[in-house]
Amino acid sequence: MKKSKLKIVVISLLFACFAVNNLIPFGVSLKYSNQTDFSEEYSEIMERSIYNVNIENLNFLSQEISLFGYKLKAEDKNSIDRDETGLLTLNQKKFDFIDVFLKLESGEYEYKDVPIHGEIYIYSQETDIFSYDIEDPLRGFFMDMDITSDKTFINLAFDGGDCQLCYQGLSARGYSSINAYLTKEIEVIQLTTENIIKSEFQSIPFDELENNLKEQQKNNIKIYQRESLDGGVATSGSGVTYTQYGIAHEECDISTTTLPERLPDDFWKPYSEIDVGIYRSEPGEAIIKSDLQFYNKDYYQIGGQFWGYVRDIKAYTIYAEGIDIGTTNWKMENSGKITPNEIKNLWYYQYISGVSIVDVHPNDMIIYPCVCYGYAGSPSGTPYMAKAFVDYGALAFMGATVLIPVAHNDDFTVHFWWFLCQGDHSVYEATLTYISFHNRYIEDYPPDKQVDWVYGNHTKIYGNINGILDN
Repeated sequence: MKKSKLKIVVISLLFACFAVNNLIPFGVSLKYSNQTDFSEEYSEIMERSIYNVNIENLNFLSQEISLFGYKLKAEDKNSIDRDETGLLTLNQKKFDFIDVFLKLESGEYEYKDVPIHGEIYIYSQETDIFSYDIEDPLRGFFMDMDITSDKTFINLAFDGGDCQLCYQGLSARGYSSINAYLTKEIEVIQLTTENIIKSEFQSIPFDELENNLKEQQKNNIKIYQRESLDGGVATSGSGVTYTQYGIAHEECDISTTTLPERLPDDFWKPYSEIDVGIYRSEPGEAIIKSDLQFYNKDYYQIGGQFWGYVRDIKAYTIYAEGIDIGTTNWKMENSGKITPNEIKNLWYYQYISGVSIVDVHPNDMIIYPCVCYGYAGSPSGTPYMAKAFVDYGALAFMGATVLIPVAHNDDFTVHFWWFLCQGDHSVYEATLTYISFHNRYIEDYPPDKQVDWVYGNHTKIYGNINGILDN
């Protein structure tokens, strides 16, 4: 197998059906990541992975997986309604698309021909992960599926109209006993200690793992409501409710303080412009995308009696891993990443004459990603991730052009939001405060990181630098 740093598309490979001998299934072609050189071990993995079979003998996948999760109405007094009895049915009849059927306590939902994007994360010869994004943004459906040799993990979230539904599932079957899903192209990513932290898996009983996931699901979300909130704020006689949100996603545990207590409660909840604060720990791709779309959705019924709702995320922060200086992808904890194109795909406008208007855009949103090199990754100097928000309606995007030191990063993050949410300052003024708190602790960092940050060099803003968080 040829070694290269370049992306290579291998044409005319038939799907490799995994049955025995740790053969890994692929689609018709492979796309290699350009993150690192391919080692000898990696080449051997790839060579053993390509196993040609007659395409007429392929068995497309159909399986059922039990789900547990909840229905979320963040504005209600009792926000979360749990469901332990969900069932997910997956049917694939053709390449790159899958049918999804959900039988939940709140009802039955069906999504046909949902596109699939696949990646394989190479950890070692023993622990590879197939990571699939199965999503249809126009229908508000997002699902992650990670398949190891002996387990399948499901993480999904979707728009239920007046509520958001968030579920997880776990199956004791992996690619050693089922065929992986069929895609014509799959991105191969080799994980090394040089650019992405290697994950380690521990063998624990299946029942214990499932119980742990259920417990984490219960503990990994916190809802904070303004005291005077009562189902949103309705304008007099309009029939339209207006609700403004602050959302924090702590996908990677790189914080040094307790974010659920400090960020939403101290800095968002008391401020009248933020009606509802939502904090999530390790939410995963599906829930992150669902949150960004669901809580930025405006809906108007124009047939018969006029009514609707306007949802706006005003303040958004995410803790994730930056892969390197050349990209603004947000790396998830174990596998998967969110790209600028995936963010852009969340936004849309839909008009159905005489029926309804749907407008999903990040209007007047302020974004701060606590991500190393969060403001990097474009030849023009403006990061693609920033453009994916601001060019579609967001107010401003602030990020660091350098590595963010773990020590004290929460201090300058929460003060950034305090100046916006409590102090009524501009994004630029809040950023200067962010920088000053970094520089205050500079002696606590390693010698090579003891550099005074300067605006325009170490941090930048894309959008309206004088914008403030208001109505």
